[in-house]
Amino acid sequence: MVKRAIIFLGLITLFVGSAYVTTKMGEVKPEDIIQNETPVSIEEKNEIEDNNIVTNETVTASAEEVKVTPNTILTLKKYYKDCGHIIKDSAEVPEEMVNLTEEQVKENYKTWNLDYFSKEEIVLSKELESFCGEHYLLIEENGKVIIYAIDEAGSKTLLETTEIAFEYVPETDKIILKNGIYVYGKEELNKIREDFES
Repeated sequence: MVKRAIIFLGLITLFVGSAYVTTKMGEVKPEDIIQNETPVSIEEKNEIEDNNIVTNETVTASAEEVKVTPNTILTLKKYYKDCGHIIKDSAEVPEEMVNLTEEQVKENYKTWNLDYFSKEEIVLSKELESFCGEHYLLIEENGKVIIYAIDEAGSKTLLETTEIAFEYVPETDKIILKNGIYVYGKEELNKIREDFES
């Protein structure tokens, strides 16, 4: 019985002691931990802060905005609503666009949509309520095949009076030519013209 009492008292002492140690460990303050570190002089502290400032400036400098360069390619896409065609033209950027940021390009070219922006290429697009200027009309006038260019306003301008005599055109083509043949693109125009000449 005495042995049990001694063991019981030992366990209680052990329990109370561990509770005391745990409570004291919880009272450790951050200041106490800092005091255990190697002390730093004011000069060393200033040097560390200066190094941090330089590091921050380097990070900021590496995140520069992308700007237009003299080698940037400018692509203009025009969508002509009256004929449904899209005409793309590419060229080097104009001098006044060099060194502009994306926001500056948007600001300076408000009548265009900025579809793509990088230092390699800029793509601007626009919708126009007109024809694309790549349309032609072939029609018979005074016994000859005449070619008109259709401009962006839809007006026709005499482009050429050909040497193709209407009387030598096949009968099926005569009916079409009397009403006029509308053609898109110079390639198609040349093909039809060759067909009439052969």
